[in-house]
Amino acid sequence: MKKLVLALCLAVAAVPAMAYGNSNIKVSLWGDIAVAAPNNNIDEVKGLDFGLGSAAKEITGVQYDFIYANTSDEVTGVQLAWIHAVTPEFKGWQGSLYAKSREFVGLQSGLVTHNEQTFTGVQWGFVNLANSFEGAQLGFVNYSKDVTGVQLGFVNYAEHIYGIQIGLANIARNGFLPAMIFVNGRF
Repeated sequence: MKKLVLALCLAVAAVPAMAYGNSNIKVSLWGDIAVAAPNNNIDEVKGLDFGLGSAAKEITGVQYDFIYANTSDEVTGVQLAWIHAVTPEFKGWQGSLYAKSREFVGLQSGLVTHNEQTFTGVQWGFVNLANSFEGAQLGFVNYSKDVTGVQLGFVNYAEHIYGIQIGLANIARNGFLPAMIFVNGRF
């Protein structure tokens, strides 16, 4: 029953994206083995994409897969998968055990969250990794080269920070001190 309610909620969440014209619902078995209706465009989904594992070029709406969810260009909306969710450009909410992106705006959640270039928003996971970060990192271990905002965790690391770190071990090369317990940062 819970799975049926979740599927209905995801379908309702995809309705606004489907209202913009060429919309479709895609059902994926694995990667490119998929069908989409009403048109058979499995690469550019505007609506709902769900299945076991999915690969697409672009998603506007909801991509929900049990094992993995990949896009080669961008996602605007929600991308959820149990094992891993990967996309180069993202706007919205991405959640998975391993969530990865290159350019990100929104909420990224999972066991491990990984961003390769610029991130604006909230990373919420056990281990959070970012290159250039603006917002809040919430986790057990938070790592970023450049931070503008807050790192809240057990271990926090930043090469350059403009903000605050709160945790047991806080390392910021340009912080109040290079390493401090409980609080570190720079304003």
